[in-house]
Amino acid sequence: MKLITAIKMIEEREKRKRKTEKEMRKNGLFLKNANKENSGGNLKEEQKEQRNLVHVQSIFPQDDIVALKVKTREAHVREAISKAVYFYLKSANEDRN
Repeated sequence: MKLITAIKMIEEREKRKRKTEKEMRKNGLFLKNANKENSGGNLKEEQKEQRNLVHVQSIFPQDDIVALKVKTREAHVREAISKAVYFYLKSANEDRN
């Protein structure tokens, strides 16, 4: 019974992933790996410079995650959240100056 439940969960996750990708393609925001490297150069450089990494786990509503991925034009949640955090920190620093 647990195996069936796990399979259903995986299928549901894949279904949501396909739906998100379809929405992003519809809005013209689906990026391939090559485009990601060009658009997020500064972010990747900043990530390489990070020495103290902290693993963070959060729970967000699915709609918020989809909206964040569309807004940041990222295909993966990790990159979208990372981009949003760096943008927020950069904006906060500019507001202080």
